Amino acid sequence: MGYVQPQRRAMALSSFDLPDAYELMVSSCEDCACAVSDSQAGERRAMPSAPVSSDDGRWVCGSDVAEFPLGAEHRLLFNPLGSGGVVVVNDPGYDIFRAFQAPATVADVRRSRPGRGEEVTEIFKRLGQLQLIHPDGRPPLPSFQAGQVLTAWLHVTNGCNLRCPYCYLQKSPQPMDEATGRAAIAAVMRSAVANGFPGVKLKYAGGEASLNHRLVMILHAYARELAAKYGLALYATLLSNGVRLPESLIQTCKAQGIRVMISLDGLGDQHDIQRPFASGKPSFQFVERTIGKLIELGHPPHLSVTITNRNISGIPDVVRFALDRELTFSLNLFRDNDCAAGFDDLRYEEQAMISALLKTFEVIEDFLPRWSVLGSILDRGQLLQPRQRSCGVGQDYVVIDQHGKVAKCHMEIERTLGDVFADDPLQLVRRDQTTALNLLVDEKAGCKDCTWRYWCSGGCSVATFRATGRYDVKSPNCNIYKAIYPQALRLEGLRLLKYAASQ
Repeated sequence: MGYVQPQRRAMALSSFDLPDAYELMVSSCEDCACAVSDSQAGERRAMPSAPVSSDDGRWVCGSDVAEFPLGAEHRLLFNPLGSGGVVVVNDPGYDIFRAFQAPATVADVRRSRPGRGEEVTEIFKRLGQLQLIHPDGRPPLPSFQAGQVLTAWLHVTNGCNLRCPYCYLQKSPQPMDEATGRAAIAAVMRSAVANGFPGVKLKYAGGEASLNHRLVMILHAYARELAAKYGLALYATLLSNGVRLPESLIQTCKAQGIRVMISLDGLGDQHDIQRPFASGKPSFQFVERTIGKLIELGHPPHLSVTITNRNISGIPDVVRFALDRELTFSLNLFRDNDCAAGFDDLRYEEQAMISALLKTFEVIEDFLPRWSVLGSILDRGQLLQPRQRSCGVGQDYVVIDQHGKVAKCHMEIERTLGDVFADDPLQLVRRDQTTALNLLVDEKAGCKDCTWRYWCSGGCSVATFRATGRYDVKSPNCNIYKAIYPQALRLEGLRLLKYAASQ
């Protein structure tokens, strides 16, 4: 009698199979009104309840589930209307999934696969939990989480030692003073309490925030005091160009739990062509030294990469630089603005951007990190959780300039709505209908029937208005997002195979 190869056991992997899934989610781009907060990403890591079904209840595959091959023996499944994220199945697991292409009971599927009854039951439960199959006639509805963190952009100085051509600010040597800063911190905490936010995130920004780092430390101590008084969780990030960060500042940030974000747009000339000193001299060598110092001192930074036509060919190299050092990073597409209008060579071509991002994804595949890239490689179009708005503007985000004036979006920081002495500065932002309108994606023409609408949410509203003169239309980057989403999902699938399968 010949040898009979044993059947492979059916498998269905998701990010929930990673024991440290929360820690491995990069949920914030840091330099924008991020749509998904650290707190929200953490809550999403709870595995949904297993489906309850009698043997005669009929179940069916979700009609919107996207399928992609993942090597010779695996498939990737993703339901854009669900909350289960990326799921990887092997051939036996996929066979069980396909058994529900037409409505079927679990008992029917078990009977049709003799010897696999236990596996069918196990995979059925997994597929149901991950919202890839559903009771016949009752498809899942996307679940949208309200913001759990009030994020404040604190413009601690309008001064900067660099002159980046894509910057949206008219620079001036105007720092925030201590009295204004304290009033700003108090205002943010006041709004958080009044509006029921359990947490606050402070982004110390500018200009170049480190030029006023003594104030940052004073303000953060005050923020910690008020957060403790009101029982609020406190998160913070120092946004910096990385040119000069004193060691004492790095050590203080580390001790106080303040993350550091460094802008790095390329290696060598690829960075310098976009981020020169005010004198015109190159800055890369100083930024590289600072990144090395942060790593050496045990406080590795998050890297923010802005992509324009000038540096587009060097994006794979800077991502390789980050992955070699196990640094998280985010990719941000250039957004046109009045200050950048005189630099025509910043604007990228759609196909060139798609090509550059796909080449970058090849680098990520070669140096596949343990952490998920779904929240950081897609500009404003993240794939962490479904959402109705592209960012927190108008909802859970407030911008405070160096004079204590309140604005809706840091891209429009000059369009102020009041000041920090208002009873509830967040309400100034929420009630405003004259500046950036962050509409629901279902209100945007061209988005309503799109498979990916609850993931890109129509893109950056300010960038869309700049390009079209309207807020109620899809992003000018729509075709870019659609082209790269499948490849981004593929990276997540490969990550699960590499790390979750080894647990």
